[in-house]
Amino acid sequence: MKNSTKLSLIIGSLIGVSSFSSYALEASLYGLGHLSVDSINNGAETSTFTHSNSSLLGVKGQQKLNADLMAVFQYETGMDLTGRGTGDGNGPGPSGSTLFTRTRTSYVGLSGGFGTVIGGRLPTNNQWLYDFNLFADQVGDLGNIFSRNFTGRADGAVQYKTPSFGGLTVGLSYIPDQGIDQNSTSILKADYVAGGLKTGLAYINAASTAAAATVKEASALTGSYNFGLFTLGGAYQKESSVGNVSGQDVDKWSLGGSVKVGSTGSIKTQYTSAGKIGSVSGTDATQFAVGYDYDYDKSTTLYVAYAETKNGANATYSAYNWGHGDHGTGTANFAGPVAGKTASAVSAGLIYKFDASIAR
Repeated sequence: MKNSTKLSLIIGSLIGVSSFSSYALEASLYGLGHLSVDSINNGAETSTFTHSNSSLLGVKGQQKLNADLMAVFQYETGMDLTGRGTGDGNGPGPSGSTLFTRTRTSYVGLSGGFGTVIGGRLPTNNQWLYDFNLFADQVGDLGNIFSRNFTGRADGAVQYKTPSFGGLTVGLSYIPDQGIDQNSTSILKADYVAGGLKTGLAYINAASTAAAATVKEASALTGSYNFGLFTLGGAYQKESSVGNVSGQDVDKWSLGGSVKVGSTGSIKTQYTSAGKIGSVSGTDATQFAVGYDYDYDKSTTLYVAYAETKNGANATYSAYNWGHGDHGTGTANFAGPVAGKTASAVSAGLIYKFDASIAR
């Protein structure tokens, strides 16, 4: 027997895969297109915009390595359907007109009876922000308030998640210091699902260098219940050392609900509040959103939504930023939210999503 053949047999036996058999790759191509027309008021003036809102394209899949071990992967990129390449809700991207923008959640890893280990660009506070967010990527997104001092994803992260224990899973994420002292971040997230009940508990210990952090620590509790005809839920988040200043803490919370209208529609509303930061007066804000979603089919949703954020005298929270495109706002032509004023938006949008098998 040739040496190369012997080597193949040895390697195959070590990983539990016979050189004479293989496991099929399962993979799918998926995407989401989300476009809206928005009339936005920043507290001083009103203008109309067309936005691409966290549109995306990705490939995901898995392949068994042996009877007990599986490789998993996801490669996902943001897409700007308007072709501008920036301000599309996917985070900072390249300048100039382009279709592909920012890398979204992307990873490779291993999964088995022990749980799942992955590494890549992974969620940070996005891990709990979408537990119950009725206006995700629309105007009135919960992230306008809850994510003011966060980035939604982190580069170079690793994560371990346990198997489900009667509906309970626990995940631990870690972002290394990347060569910068006191620059690592750790996130612990527990989830429990039982029937219509969903709860989550999260804690993040963030990078503490002045250049890397706006919040040193944060904890969050989320919960919702689907009653069938309607759904209720909410979240609480406490942030510590905002601006990397000890004692500058802030409490935030939200409460919302949706009710089905016929077999294809739903009316929803969500209220979100941010308290003052430490003892600094006028840094508080409240956000209110109401909307109607019409599911034309399982792939296509049409919607209308209204959101407003009332800012304290020294606050500049938005009603139309996180997850939702904001191209053209916060510029010389159209300023960002005005401190002490109410920022608002009226939006009409279309969401189309697909998921097609490309290997099985």
